[in-house]
Amino acid sequence: MPPKEPHSVVEVALKAALLVHQSGGDTTRTETTMRRVAVALEAERVDTMVSSLSLTLNAKLNGAFVTGMRRAPHMGVNFRVLTGMERALHSLEDGRIGMEKFEELIDRLAIPRHYYPPWLIVICVGIACGGFAAMFMGDRIAIAITMLAGMAGMATRLLLVKWQFKPFIMVAGAAFVATMVTGLLKSFTETPEIAIAACVLFLIPGVPLINGASDLLNNNYLNAMVRLAMGTILIIGLSLGMSIALRIVN
Repeated sequence: MPPKEPHSVVEVALKAALLVHQSGGDTTRTETTMRRVAVALEAERVDTMVSSLSLTLNAKLNGAFVTGMRRAPHMGVNFRVLTGMERALHSLEDGRIGMEKFEELIDRLAIPRHYYPPWLIVICVGIACGGFAAMFMGDRIAIAITMLAGMAGMATRLLLVKWQFKPFIMVAGAAFVATMVTGLLKSFTETPEIAIAACVLFLIPGVPLINGASDLLNNNYLNAMVRLAMGTILIIGLSLGMSIALRIVN
C-alpha cells in the first residue's frame, strides 16, 4: 500500500468527527472518533480540540505534522448516523475496509434520509403524548385530548421547520398550539392538568441536556455550558408558548 497523505487522513478524520458532532454526539465521542480514525489510518500522534462551533485536529503521519479545522455550526440529533459511524469505525480498525471505502460510507451517512412521512410522525407523536397522559393516570378523555394536542403541536413544529424558523420559535409555536388545543377542550375531562402537562413532553430537549451533563462530568466545561444553555433556551421557549396559551384559554 502506498503511504497515506497526511492531509487526506486529517480531512477524513475531521469529516467523520463533524458528522458525529452534528448528529448528537457529545464532546468525548467526537474527540474519540477523530482519534480512532487517525490512528486507524496510521497516524503516529493525534491531538484534538472540540468546541461548540469548530473541530481541530493535529496529526503526525510519515514524519509530517498536519493541522486541520472544520466549522460545526449546528448540532442536531440523528442516531442512525451515530450507529452507522460506529460500525464503519469498527470495520476500519479491523482492516476490513480502507480509507477510500470509509470515506464513501461517511458520505452515504451524510445524505439526509426521510424514512417516515410527516403524517406518520405526527400520529406517532400524538400516541406517545397520549401514552404519557395514561402513565400520569389521566382519564380516557384526557388521553384522547392529549393525543390530539400532541399531533397538532407536532404538525406545527414540522411546518415551522419547513419555513426555517429558529429552534426557539419552533418550540414556542408548537407548545402554544398544543396547549391551546388542550385548554379549549379541558372542560370535557376531569384531569385537565394531566393533559396540559403531557401534551408538550415531545418538545423537551433531552439530547442536549444529557450531552451537557455528560460533558460536565467529563470535564468539558465550556461545551457543557453551551449544550445546557441551548437546552435551557428551548425549555424557556416551551414555557413561553404554554404561558401565552394558558392566559388566553383561562
